[in-house]
Amino acid sequence: MIGTTLNGRFSLDKELGRGGMGAVYRATDQVLQRNVAIKLLKDRTGEEVARKIRLEAQILARLVHDSIVRIYDFGEADGLYYFVMEEVDGSNFHNRMRKLSLAERLRIMAEVAEALDYAHHQGVVHRDVKPANVLMTAGDHAKLSDFGLSLLVEQQSSETTTIRGTPSYMSPEQAKGKRLDHRTDLYSLGVMLYECATGAPPFSGPPLAVIACHATTEPDPPRSINPSLSSTLEQLILSLMMKDPARRPASGSQVAESLRQLISAEVSAGENAASLSIAERPSASGSSTFSPKSEPLRSQPTQATLIRTGVEPSIAVPLVASTSSASVLAVGGSSRAIARAMLDDVVAEPVLLSADERYLSGHYLAYLLGGARRSGLLRRRPLDRLNGDRARLLLAMTWLSTRNAGETELAAAARLLDERPEVRAMLNPVVVTKYLAHRDSPAKRKRFRQTRRLLQEASKEARESLTDSRGNLNPGLMPQTLDDLRKVAPAKTEVDDQLVNRWNRVAEGWRARPDLRESVLRYATSTAWRDPYSVELWPEMVYPLIERARRQRQLRSFPEALLDQICGALHLPDAGLRFDRAFRAHVPPQVVEKIDLSLNLLADDPILDADQEGPSNDPADRLAAGVSADSISLEVLTTDVPRDRSFVRLVAPDPIRFTMLELHELWREAIALLQNPTLGSKAGVRHLPVGPYRLMVVASMRGRSAGQVVIQGMPNHKQIELLTPTLRVASPRPTIAVWVYRDGSLVISYSDFRNVTKYVSWHAPTSNQDNYDDPADLNHTLLQFGLESPDQLSVALSKKFRPRNDSV
Repeated sequence: MIGTTLNGRFSLDKELGRGGMGAVYRATDQVLQRNVAIKLLKDRTGEEVARKIRLEAQILARLVHDSIVRIYDFGEADGLYYFVMEEVDGSNFHNRMRKLSLAERLRIMAEVAEALDYAHHQGVVHRDVKPANVLMTAGDHAKLSDFGLSLLVEQQSSETTTIRGTPSYMSPEQAKGKRLDHRTDLYSLGVMLYECATGAPPFSGPPLAVIACHATTEPDPPRSINPSLSSTLEQLILSLMMKDPARRPASGSQVAESLRQLISAEVSAGENAASLSIAERPSASGSSTFSPKSEPLRSQPTQATLIRTGVEPSIAVPLVASTSSASVLAVGGSSRAIARAMLDDVVAEPVLLSADERYLSGHYLAYLLGGARRSGLLRRRPLDRLNGDRARLLLAMTWLSTRNAGETELAAAARLLDERPEVRAMLNPVVVTKYLAHRDSPAKRKRFRQTRRLLQEASKEARESLTDSRGNLNPGLMPQTLDDLRKVAPAKTEVDDQLVNRWNRVAEGWRARPDLRESVLRYATSTAWRDPYSVELWPEMVYPLIERARRQRQLRSFPEALLDQICGALHLPDAGLRFDRAFRAHVPPQVVEKIDLSLNLLADDPILDADQEGPSNDPADRLAAGVSADSISLEVLTTDVPRDRSFVRLVAPDPIRFTMLELHELWREAIALLQNPTLGSKAGVRHLPVGPYRLMVVASMRGRSAGQVVIQGMPNHKQIELLTPTLRVASPRPTIAVWVYRDGSLVISYSDFRNVTKYVSWHAPTSNQDNYDDPADLNHTLLQFGLESPDQLSVALSKKFRPRNDSV
């Protein structure tokens, strides 16, 4: 392949290495004029394989960390898939290890542990952690590479019985083909530490024998091989290599902290102590010698206390989850600091996310952050305060559920609810996933509700403002199962790799373009544009947040549209106009098209069921809607609409649409009848059915409308009159769309004689007709009448309309 140019851009200059997944080459990016590494994957064919690899590349491209090799791109050329990666200017840890002191090796292991912790919190498991996959820079800093075997949870369902990895570093659960989580990488990290301390991995021999040992055999204690080691280091290594994943340290960050404490203890325990060599033992690669006698880095302390000198280091290695700092902050810290400490506790132990968990949780958090629609000339958001309360309760209950809720913990959570700091920009899908995990069994739900009652008693805000009509702490929209979130998020219409690709593209602009980020947050949220955490929103949240902002622009009220015109004429910095400009400038056109097509799938006001305080007969429980056990719209919480009204449903989700061609034919027949009335006695006036009513054209020989479209059949000879464009022109363009309700009510969208879209509502029970210029005003009336809102109201007459019923 040397000398080959991939896709006319990447020229392969030199082979850097070869492994089970393919070969790595040094290459030149001829467009950007930079050196890169190209990994060609062998024997990978088929669209399904390409989709999985592409999804993996898109997730891995998010891993931007100093100790992780950066993936720039993914491509295909002549049936070969390849990754474009950052070039690292050094060797790998396998080749470099024997030239480093023990302190230096542990420093590098700390960097690898932090890299793993970062990847785990992005939902990625490496699954092939070993010295050869840790590249070294010229300055001897670690770069974790080769996620070729990494296990994205999105792919686990088809791979849980596949045993992959390097036998010498394989975890017991990996050796048994079990479902994996982030703790498999911590075991492999422990094997690497074992090798750093003793000279070789714990087990050697034929691959199958080594795999069996990892699954069933306890390793020899490191100090039995190298008696000069510190017992504290041995304790850390053995804790990482526990057969039971639950007994290992909770996260890579804890391991990194432990290693740094071990290194720093050298100074306090005797920096001038003589360095002792560690025992020699054959390595896994077959080498019979192990010599760490090279000079240590000048910036590093000696390894005196990492080996036994008669005095053990006076440090405690944290092998279990650390005590929360929120208990301390509850006394003197700010409520914002309490929220940050709670969040750190919640996300300290990684949880891997499936594609659905990423998608649904992202939409839910985006709704809490930017789902409160503007209303009135002052563009206030009536639901914004409630959404902030929901986010605080979500964080507080998730944190309390991870620990014993004592008085100090309840006081901290109560302060969070009472002082009401803004937390929505801090949250991510991990919090939602862990919140749901504490409600996924009857026993957990019982404990959850007991904790919730204790928090309600401890918080004044909870008792006075967040309590429903049955006296429960329940501000609504609090999920109990993952399926509940489907009432907030639209149904996915694309496969995961296509979605993730768009998420990432938009998120890149979010971080690189402050004007785009600020314009979205100023328009869609109340104060998040001032929150530094908004910069780090997950792509799963950024994309639906922009979708919601775009929808709010399209459905803005008449006062807001008028204010936009005034501000535009005076060149004032209106938030909506700034968002429009930034959106057009920084979001790729193909992504804009996808966003606009998806807008009508968004749930503006989810209809949700109430939470039950006692044991539920429904094992799924349902989403809490707020203050009533009935199915109600969230906007009911901020209006005076009676709450005992059930919604009247549409006969069909798709409207009955009439084109100018159909209206033109009716008009011609009506003109003919007008000119020769005797024709009507035989055939009558032709009409088109609209539910229980009929649509007709009343001919006119004058006026530019050239006729009037009417819908008749209402009681007391009432009719709805529509002034459409001239009926003299036949065109296939849809001009009228009518939704019919089960009680005979109608909603109509039509183009008037100026080609401006207008709206009409007909409420059959009261024989009431209202006309609207703004669909937002129409939706408010429908809510008052208890009528379901059509989901494609604003695009029913455009090319963006997509029938929900495939037969339409």
